Amino acid sequence: MLQKINKILFCCIIVLSVQSGFAQQTESFTVNGLKVIFKQNTSTDIIAAQMYFKGGVALLEPEKAGLESLTLQIAIDASKNYPKDVLSSKLASMNSQLSTSSGLDYSSINLLCVKQYFDDSWKIFSDVIVNPSFTNEDFQLEKGQQINGVKQGQDNPDSYLNHLVADAFYNNHPYRVEVYGNEATLNSFSQEQIQEYYKNRLRVSGMLLVVVGNISKAEIENRVKESFGNIQTGNFIQPQLPPVEHSETTLKLVDRELPTVYIEGVFPAPAFATTDYYTMAVATSILHDRLFEEVRTKRSLSYAPAAWTNGSFSNSGAIYVTTVYPDSTINVMLNELNKIKEDPISVQELANKVNTFVTRYYMRNETFSQQASLLARYELSGAGYKEADNYLDFVKKVSPEDIQKVCKGYIKNLQYVLIGNPSSLEIKNFIY
Repeated sequence: MLQKINKILFCCIIVLSVQSGFAQQTESFTVNGLKVIFKQNTSTDIIAAQMYFKGGVALLEPEKAGLESLTLQIAIDASKNYPKDVLSSKLASMNSQLSTSSGLDYSSINLLCVKQYFDDSWKIFSDVIVNPSFTNEDFQLEKGQQINGVKQGQDNPDSYLNHLVADAFYNNHPYRVEVYGNEATLNSFSQEQIQEYYKNRLRVSGMLLVVVGNISKAEIENRVKESFGNIQTGNFIQPQLPPVEHSETTLKLVDRELPTVYIEGVFPAPAFATTDYYTMAVATSILHDRLFEEVRTKRSLSYAPAAWTNGSFSNSGAIYVTTVYPDSTINVMLNELNKIKEDPISVQELANKVNTFVTRYYMRNETFSQQASLLARYELSGAGYKEADNYLDFVKKVSPEDIQKVCKGYIKNLQYVLIGNPSSLEIKNFIY
């Protein structure tokens, strides 16, 4: 009992401390064409700075899949004023972290440091952005590592399933381009191609800087002017992402000798930051709990049933399971899909789920890096960074009627991928 009380108190402390950090003002300004979102948070001496590159995979043709993720990873290895050994040594001595992130909708170069070493850390951060070295040694090393990562992903059933599902669901869509590429595309890239790609990508019209931490606006403005004032403006145009629609259910079976069958069925979902997005997020979270109860707890058909909504700008949701009984398991899961569409969720079940969302929201935004990422996602989605403050308001407004309406409108014509070698499989059981 005491342990349970302590756990509740710990969660309350986290929520209160993060609420205190969120309450501090967020603002934006532009320096030489570069938009900067700045949030001063003095609760600790941590500072997070993240430079975003807009557009994501929609900017790439399929034969250039993986080009951006590889380019940014090489960029942070070394720069004009910080050769690789010097850069690594300085970062380690300050316990500062430099990293990259690439996704469907955007990519970033990220800095995390303490205030005491912000000046020196910022110099490295800005130099790898403005003056990356792109040495042949780093090019060969990073390309080899990314190829190995892609190969390892194919050996992992869950990773490979995600790849196949994306390919099936986003057919003829910009998202069909793989973020980290494949062996063929990665092997085709040259050092010169990487350099030229980054040169054209370094335009402030296609960039966004987000800074969260214990520092003043004046200090950030001065550093941005000094570091990024000479970057060309460019004429970046945000690519348009068409909605995904499927007129019928499809099922793709990939034969592999595995002890269980991996199944994922994907459906369109409301775009990130739209009103229906929050409703679908709550709905699939409730569905996840129900699938766990019906598939695992009551029937022991699987240890890992799940449902979720992604956060992409052209979005999707999914049901997932790994089981040796694909037909009977899918029947149970589709029955739960019907229930969430046809039977109104009780006020108490919805209230419990909303309370869970509130706690998770604060816990997922404990760090300054997470807060910066959230602000960037809202800004880059087109909703605007200020909408991040309205997340909980939207979640709390979700009603049982909203859930029924959104589920009926979106969850249909599932696109399935199965990996394994089932002893029996009735396609009719999957039609939904």
